[in-house]
Amino acid sequence: MPGISSTPLFYWDSCLFLAWLKDEVRPTGEMDGVRDIIQRAKRRDARIMTSVLTTVEVLAAKIPAGMDKIFKDVVKRTNRMSMDTRVAELAHDLRNHYVAQSKSLKTPDAIHLATAILYRATEFHTFDEKLLGYSGNVGGNKLIICKPESKNPQLDLRKPRPDGS
Repeated sequence: MPGISSTPLFYWDSCLFLAWLKDEVRPTGEMDGVRDIIQRAKRRDARIMTSVLTTVEVLAAKIPAGMDKIFKDVVKRTNRMSMDTRVAELAHDLRNHYVAQSKSLKTPDAIHLATAILYRATEFHTFDEKLLGYSGNVGGNKLIICKPESKNPQLDLRKPRPDGS
């Protein structure tokens, strides 16, 4: 179809930017997925989208010195979506949906999910286990929620730590 891009549009939860900026040690393959999506976005093989809320969440976190500049450079190439009335209303509806099921959904998470739904993300990427559990049907809206995957994962040669990670 003319005008429709076949390039995937991945919504990134704030935790992915934080994991990348802090170079977190995560289970095998997870950080490969983060780095791979960033490289794909640089090559224009994928697009990353997030909410303007992400800027507040990331810059309010403790990130290594100088990483705020790197983050700001990366988000310049990221589609940052504003929180408007439509996003606020859907976020409210999502929270109400889960409260009615005796579940909870934090306001920032509801805003991220609503933004991804309204701006038609191909996938919502997060490391948040609770949000991963909502994949497929988010308050009556179709949305795939998953961890970012690498097309070329790296061999992990780290020695396992005593806690098994």
